[in-house]
Amino acid sequence: VISNTRHPINVGPQFQFFKKLEVLRIINANIPSVGDRSFWGLVRLKLIDISHNNITQLAMENFRGQDNLIELDLSRNRLDNIASGTFGHLKELKKLHLIDNSITEFNQRLFLHLAKLKYLDLSHNSIDDLPPEVFKDVQDLKTLKVRGCRLSNINPQIYNILSHLTELDLGQNQIKFLDREEFKDLVHLEKLRLDGNQLSVIVDELFISQKGLKYLDISRNRLAKIADRAFENLTSLIYLDTSYNKLSHIEPACFRPVQNLQTLNISGNLQLDLSEMEDTIQVIKGIAGLMVADMGALPPNLFSPFQQLRALNLSGNHIDNITLQIIEPLHHLEFLDLSRNQLNGIPERYAAQLARIVDVKLENNPLICDWCHMGPLITQSKKVTLHCTTNKSTAQVAYVHQ
Repeated sequence: VISNTRHPINVGPQFQFFKKLEVLRIINANIPSVGDRSFWGLVRLKLIDISHNNITQLAMENFRGQDNLIELDLSRNRLDNIASGTFGHLKELKKLHLIDNSITEFNQRLFLHLAKLKYLDLSHNSIDDLPPEVFKDVQDLKTLKVRGCRLSNINPQIYNILSHLTELDLGQNQIKFLDREEFKDLVHLEKLRLDGNQLSVIVDELFISQKGLKYLDISRNRLAKIADRAFENLTSLIYLDTSYNKLSHIEPACFRPVQNLQTLNISGNLQLDLSEMEDTIQVIKGIAGLMVADMGALPPNLFSPFQQLRALNLSGNHIDNITLQIIEPLHHLEFLDLSRNQLNGIPERYAAQLARIVDVKLENNPLICDWCHMGPLITQSKKVTLHCTTNKSTAQVAYVHQ
C-alpha cells in the first residue's frame, strides 16, 4: 500500500520484482499517468487500486500481462475519455470501479473482452446518456451503479442486454417518470435504488416482474402518490424506503403484496396524516423496523399495533418528557433513536423500559445532566455512556447500553 505521498509518483515497471504480489494499492499519491506494462510480470495480482489520483488517460498497454486480475479501482481520478478496448487484457476482471471521474460519454466497445465482469460502478460522472451498445460486452453483469450522474431516462434496451442484474442503483439522477414496463426484463433484481430523483408517482405494477426484489429505495423524490398496486408481486420485499417525499396518504392495498416486509421508512413525509392510517398500519403491524423521523407531532397510540417492533427511529419529532409516552406499548425494542427531540430528562416511568433497550440514541436533546432528570435512567441501567458538553447545566447523552 502506497498512500498520501508528498510528491507525485510515476507508475512504471518498478514493481516487477514483487512476483508474489496479489494486492497493490497506490492511493492519493498524485499519479498523473500509468506507464505501458507497468504491472508486467505481476501474474499473481488480483486487485489494483489506483484511486484518488490525477490520472487523465489510460491505454490498453497499461494493463498488459494482467490476465488474472479480478478487481480494478480507478475511482476519483480525472479520466474523461477511455478508448474502446482499454481493458482488453483483463479477461478475468470481475469488478471495475470508475466512480467520480470526468467521464461524459462512453466509446461503444469500452468493455471489450470483459465478459466475466459482474460489478460495474460508473457513479458520479457527468453522464446524461447510456448507449446500450456499451454494455453488449458485459452481458453477465450482476451489479450496475450509475448513481449521481445526469440521467433523465434509461434506454430500455440496456435492461434487455443486462437481464442478469441483481442490483441496480439509479439514485441521485434526474428521472421524472418510470413506465409500467420499465423493468420488465430485470426478473432477477434483488436490490433497486431510485432515491434522489424527481419521480412524482409510482405507477401500478411497476415492479410486477421483480418477484425476488428484497430492497427498494424510492426516498427523496417528489412522490405525492404511490398507486394501490405499485408493489404488486413484491412478495420477497423486506426493506422499503419511502422517506422524504410528499406523500399525504398510503392506502392499505399498497402494502398488502409486501407480506414479508421487515423494515419500513416513512420519515420526512410531513403531509402524511398518521392518525388516518389505522387500516394501513394494521397491514404492516408485524414489521421489525420502522423509521418515523422528522414527522412532527405523532398520534399518542400510533405504535399500539406494532407489538413485534425491534428497531424504531423517532428522531426530530419534538418529543418531550410527556409525549414520550408514545413508546409505552413497545416492549421488544433493541434500538431506539430519540435524538433531535425536546427531552430534558427521562421520567421514572420510562426509565426501566429504556434501560432494557440495547441501543438508545439521545443526542441533541436539551438534557439536564443532574440526578433529578437523569437519575432514574442511571439507576436502572447497568452501564451508561454519557457524551456531555458543559453548557450551564445541560448535557448530551449519546448512547445508553444495558
